[in-house]
Amino acid sequence: MPDTPLYLGVDLGGTNIQCGIVSGKQVTHRSSTKTKKDQGLDAVLERIAKLLEGIVDDAGLKMSDIAGVGIGAPGVIDFDKGVVTLAVNLGWKDVPLGKLLSKRLDGMPVTLDNDVNVGAWGEYRAGASEKFDSSLAVFIGTGIGGGLIFDGQLFHGHHMTAGEIGHTVYNPFGLTGRRTVENITSRTNLVQHLTQLIHTGHKSVVTELVDGDLSKIRSKVLAKAVEKKDPLTLQVLQHGADALGVAIANAVTLLSLPCVVVGGGLTEAVGEPIVEMVRASFEQHVFPDALRKVKVVPGKLFDDAGVVGAALLARDRQG
Repeated sequence: MPDTPLYLGVDLGGTNIQCGIVSGKQVTHRSSTKTKKDQGLDAVLERIAKLLEGIVDDAGLKMSDIAGVGIGAPGVIDFDKGVVTLAVNLGWKDVPLGKLLSKRLDGMPVTLDNDVNVGAWGEYRAGASEKFDSSLAVFIGTGIGGGLIFDGQLFHGHHMTAGEIGHTVYNPFGLTGRRTVENITSRTNLVQHLTQLIHTGHKSVVTELVDGDLSKIRSKVLAKAVEKKDPLTLQVLQHGADALGVAIANAVTLLSLPCVVVGGGLTEAVGEPIVEMVRASFEQHVFPDALRKVKVVPGKLFDDAGVVGAALLARDRQG
């Protein structure tokens, strides 16, 4: 048995499953596979289990060396019961994922929570907000996710949906699909906006970066365009960052939080420039002025946030 208790962390997404062995606060071994949600619940469950068993074997360990499993899943989660209440992108409703995975792993304890919540927990326990008892973590990716830490505990809210900052309304009078923060700031919508502008005659270095195939625009392409100081890309990112900065300012004004972590795939690719844009918008809109000193910082864990957070949440809840 290892001297330091080992936990498995799982980040379950609609497209990919990532997992890792976490010792202390570090991922020592990692692996991933496609979710293949169209194959159904049983197949996804089996893929998770085999991925975990495989990584333990690759590390020269046995499952009996593992103290527990933490898993972050998308959607509304009843963490007390270990149930995925609703996960639209997986097509799941009222799935007792914790119980099912535990049974498949011969009774190993499984801790389940929302994927963004475990990412926020990872940044709190081992990342950018480690020095603060309370924080908000916002992740910019395919959508916009958020997780809240209050006084050293994940805050779920009465309906288990707290932290959904991406679905806060930014422009109530906009067209459907252009009203929320996620509609404006997610990588998906930033790329869509940039593509539309290029198609209507606006010049951008992005066209060269993707050899004219705009369907190939990803976070790394946006990052290269920012490095080249492409005016159109910077304009689109600024618009998105302004909206997110307003949403974060509203949250901090309401909750008086000391720290906000901005993470996710887009932030990892673009880096400090996107965080600085968000920070400037935040400082312009937060109240009172004294709250401009609140830390708005980039995440440290990025792709590992979910895996580390899930494992550490399992460790913290299972004792």
